[in-house]
Amino acid sequence: MLEKPLLIRFSSLVAIAIAFVACETPGIFVAEQPLHRPAVDRLGEASLRIRWPESFSSDSVVIYRGIDPSFIDRSIPLAVVEGRSVVLTEADEPSIRGGRRLYFELVPAAGGASVITSERRLPLACCDNFRDLGGYETADGRVIRWNRLYRAGDLSKLTRSDLEYLSQFDVKLVCDFRSERERIARPDRSIDDNPTTLDLPVDQEGVDPEEMRRKIRTGGLVALGIEQTMRDAYRAFVTDYSKDWTAMFQRLVREENLPTVVHCTAGKDRTGFASALVLLALGVPEETVFEDYLSTNYYQQNFFRFVLRWVPLYSFFRTDAEDLLPLLEARREYLQAALDEMMARYGSTEGYLEQALGLDAEMRAKLEQQFLE
Repeated sequence: MLEKPLLIRFSSLVAIAIAFVACETPGIFVAEQPLHRPAVDRLGEASLRIRWPESFSSDSVVIYRGIDPSFIDRSIPLAVVEGRSVVLTEADEPSIRGGRRLYFELVPAAGGASVITSERRLPLACCDNFRDLGGYETADGRVIRWNRLYRAGDLSKLTRSDLEYLSQFDVKLVCDFRSERERIARPDRSIDDNPTTLDLPVDQEGVDPEEMRRKIRTGGLVALGIEQTMRDAYRAFVTDYSKDWTAMFQRLVREENLPTVVHCTAGKDRTGFASALVLLALGVPEETVFEDYLSTNYYQQNFFRFVLRWVPLYSFFRTDAEDLLPLLEARREYLQAALDEMMARYGSTEGYLEQALGLDAEMRAKLEQQFLE
């Protein structure tokens, strides 16, 4: 399932450097992601690691598994683990290699609420930031259901094995935030049996791949200027694209449109903002929203290293690698600029959701019905 088309990625360096989409070499990440809840990470083709924080259990944990979060096999434990992590291989569960997505229920042996978790980042060869937004807890203690909403980057390079893997999720709707130029240049590969595509073009300076390509090539990319451009872009997400976010929500409240994938080119800015809106509308605490937004940096750190290594050569040394970081990274101050704009114009994020996007009590109730348990 996990392919390593490094030569393809290298030959497409121009697209990689600007669009930040390419086939990623999977494996153990160099830096650990901060752990706030039980999590599942893929270590390789035939191994998974399940981790949990001490706040979940300081005693042993009983682990069950299933192929659907609603149907966990609790007849026989998969493992009983002392400590705070375990690595599972195909010897423990053959489906780990087989490509079937697994869900795990973790039960603290000493008592306490159990948690169902799964791989948040899907193990795709050519879309390294394709993530499930399930499992996050709301302020009132409910949990977002798994396999309802996915966020992703460019879908044009999905391999045959990627498409085979994704077919198990029965995706119904794809919301595409790319401009018409981007869509023509890199048409999506269709997930499942031709799901409905909703084109919601967010064509904002700072997220235009062609413009960024030109700046990198000519040395016109300056870190401080890019930081300001990105903050301005996030403010514009609030002020200029409310109709697009409204259209997204109008689809998400309807069962026939789920599961849904939201995506752009990098899967970082437009997709990150859209994902943040959904999490906020569902009552997920703001700090958790930032956690999800910043997770892009964790999942794409190997890719960042690759880009930073080769961009100076691509630009004939006109662009310093460090100047590219504000464009590559998801930064807290970018999303904060959007939230500050909501506050300035509408008094709060709640005011923006209701007044600008039309998420009144009835719409919120429908959204919660679809996504929360």
